[in-house]
Amino acid sequence: MDRASTISLNVTSRRRALVIGNKNYKKGKTLQYCTNNAQDLYVKLCAIHFQTTLGTDLNCDEMESIVETFIKDICDGDIVFFFFSGYGAHWNDQNFLVPIDDNQITDPSMFKYQAVNAQDTLKSIMNCSPSAAIFMLDACRSYHMHHITGWTGSLDFGGLVSMEAPTNSLVIFPCQANKTISDKSIDGRHNQFMTYVFEYIDQPNLPFDDALALICDDVMNASNNEQSPFQVNALHKNLLLNCQNQSGIKHKLNLRVQQIINDAQNESMIDLGYQELGDRDVGTIIQEVIIKKRCSKLWLPGNKITLFGAANLAVALLHNTTLEKLYLYGNRLADKGVKPLAKALAMNNSALKVLNLQEIGITDIGVEYLSEMLQKNTQLTVLCLSKNDISDIGLRIFANCLKRYNNTLQCLDLSKNKRITDISSDVIQEMIEHKRSLNELSIYDCSLSRTGKEKLKKFIRTKKNINVFINNWDE
Repeated sequence: MDRASTISLNVTSRRRALVIGNKNYKKGKTLQYCTNNAQDLYVKLCAIHFQTTLGTDLNCDEMESIVETFIKDICDGDIVFFFFSGYGAHWNDQNFLVPIDDNQITDPSMFKYQAVNAQDTLKSIMNCSPSAAIFMLDACRSYHMHHITGWTGSLDFGGLVSMEAPTNSLVIFPCQANKTISDKSIDGRHNQFMTYVFEYIDQPNLPFDDALALICDDVMNASNNEQSPFQVNALHKNLLLNCQNQSGIKHKLNLRVQQIINDAQNESMIDLGYQELGDRDVGTIIQEVIIKKRCSKLWLPGNKITLFGAANLAVALLHNTTLEKLYLYGNRLADKGVKPLAKALAMNNSALKVLNLQEIGITDIGVEYLSEMLQKNTQLTVLCLSKNDISDIGLRIFANCLKRYNNTLQCLDLSKNKRITDISSDVIQEMIEHKRSLNELSIYDCSLSRTGKEKLKKFIRTKKNINVFINNWDE
C-alpha cells in the first residue's frame, strides 16, 4: 500500500515513548551531547502528546529494567517511539546499546550480558502489536575498548550493523550501517543529526516521511555528503507525529486580517496578500477561510509562509472541494515547501485548478516534485512558476511530463527563469509539437537569445491552438 495515500490524522491512538541518553561512561570517552539529546527530545515528545519515559546515564541493570517496563506497558495499536543516544557496538551481526558501566564488558562476548540487544528490543516491541514503531538509534560513534586484555582483533566495536525493520516499524541511524561519525555540533548543544531532528520532528501536520527526508537532506548538505542517515522503513501508513485538528486551533489572526475574512462572502475570493502572515497563522486561515467560508480563490502572496505552513495547506488540500485558485507567490516555500503541496495534489482529491508559486525559490528539485504530481493530477489547469531558479534541466522535466502523461494542464508560466537558455529551444519545440492539453506557455524574460527567440517564433507560426509568450515586454 502506498504510504502517501494513507496519511494518518488519527490522534486518538495512545502514544508511548522511551528516551535514553548516556554520557558519562566508566571506560568509554565521555560524550558531550547525548544527555542533551535525550532531555530535549523528551520535552519535544511530551509536547506532542507522547507518554514519555526518560532515562539518562543508566547502568546495565537500570537500562534493562527501564526497557522491560516500557515494553510491558505497550498495548495493541499504540504508536511507539524508542530513542537511544550513546555508544552503540556490534558483535556477531547484532547491535548493542552500551550502558555507562561499560567497565563490566571485559571481552566482546560480554555485550550480550552487559548491554541491551537492539534487534531483540525491537522484536519485543513489535510482539506487542503497536500500530507503528519508530526505532531511532543515535549510536554510531567509534567505541574503543582499550580496557580489554588478551584480545587480538580490532578494539573498535563502534557503529551499527544493518537492521531489518519488522512490518509497521522504522529504523533510523544517523549514518550508514557499519560506519561511525564524530559528534560535530552546529548549535553547541546537540550533535549534527539531532539538530535537524529537533528542527522537523514536531512541525504541525508534517508527515514523518517528509520530516525524515528533510532531516536526511540537511544532514547530507551540512556534511558535504559525508554523512548519510540510515533508514529502513516498513511503516504501512505515514505518521503525523504532531497532528493539529484545524477545528481546534486557537491562534488569533491580527485584527486587520480577521476583518477582511469577516467581510468576505461565502464561496468568494479572499485576498490576504502582504499581511505578514506566517506559519502559525496558516491553521487559522484554513479553518476560517477554506473550511468555514468555503473560499473559492485565496490570495496569500508576499507573506512569510515557509515549508511548515505549506505542510498545513497540503493537509487542507487533501480533500478540498471548494478552493479552486491558490496564490502563494513571494513566500518562502522553496523546494521543501513545494514537496508536501505536490504530494497532496498527486492524490487527485482536490478541486484546485490554479496554483501560483511565483518567486518562491523553486529549483529543478521542486520541478521534479511538481512533475510527479502532474502525472497523477487531473484537476490542475494553470501552474505559474515565474521568477524562480528553474534551469534547462527543469524545463526538460516538464516537457517529458506534458508529452507523456498529463492531459489537463492548459497554462504553464516559466517566465523570468534566467537559467532557461537557448539549450531548451528544441525541447520547447518538442513540447509544443507533442502537447496534449497545453494551450498557453510563457517563457519571456528568460535567457533566450534574440536568435533563439526568432527560431521559436518561426516554428510557432506553423502551430495552432497555442499561445507562446517569448518576447520581453520591452521588445
